[in-house]
Amino acid sequence: MQSYQLRALVAVADAGSITAAARSLGISQPAVTRALKQLEIDVRATLLYRNNAGVALTEFGVALVSHARLILKATDKAEQHIAQMVDAHGGTLSVASSATPFMLVLPSALELVRRQFTTLDVRLQEAVYPTILGLFRDGSIDFAIGPVPAEGLGADFTCDPLFEVELAVVLRRGHRLAHLNSLQDLSTLDWILTGPRNGPGAIHEQAFRAAGLEPPVCLTHCESVAATMHFVAHSDAASFVPRPIAKAFERSRLVSVVRISEPTPPMRISLVRPNQSILTPAGQALFSAIRTVSRSLTGAKPL
Repeated sequence: MQSYQLRALVAVADAGSITAAARSLGISQPAVTRALKQLEIDVRATLLYRNNAGVALTEFGVALVSHARLILKATDKAEQHIAQMVDAHGGTLSVASSATPFMLVLPSALELVRRQFTTLDVRLQEAVYPTILGLFRDGSIDFAIGPVPAEGLGADFTCDPLFEVELAVVLRRGHRLAHLNSLQDLSTLDWILTGPRNGPGAIHEQAFRAAGLEPPVCLTHCESVAATMHFVAHSDAASFVPRPIAKAFERSRLVSVVRISEPTPPMRISLVRPNQSILTPAGQALFSAIRTVSRSLTGAKPL
């Protein structure tokens, strides 16, 4: 198998036809056809079949295209790695982050990195566990920064703890219960779950159970902290959010932070990457910068 053959297969899978695939690759249709035919000879299996819409993958094609995407991304990263060693100014980098590092860490860390990698193209996306596992699987991200389960992510990943932040309860500004200071007094409200239930959203249940209370049922589920905050600001619902973010929205006079008497479990933020991954020089620089910035945070407890 050659990389040009795999690129042809991925292009056809994405475009749905050989003509469109050739156009996206900037080569002729016969060149794509030849590449695919040779690939089928190499793997000794039929990878495509024709249908009314153009072409589609056989079960063998579906299996191979998943591997092809990973191989091509690994090849691209290897080329970037060498290119950055030769001329350490550019390249690309993809990072997933939860809301707290987005606010407290990444702006300063990127500023440090861009002093050397002046033309580095960085793609940032808000994503948390378990969503990041799928992003690692398909090679979409180089590493992630955010909360992970207390037991870690297993033997295939390294989780490097950075800092912990307190959680706060927020209500809209002027809420009739904003003066109360007990989770029990607030338990009858509608609560918004932020993040997956088996990820950061688990904090909701942990906080109530630690206070000896039955967790309220959450009927509203937001994938991002920003969405949660805007929902809270325009409803009678409550939610747990990281305290630095809660205080920033409180200063904007959108929400009130409730001073509850019960302790809330901290949210631990970690750097996460697969053990088998190899970071480019730019990736190593950002990894190091994130650690440096995390050690000097205010409003968080470095680990």
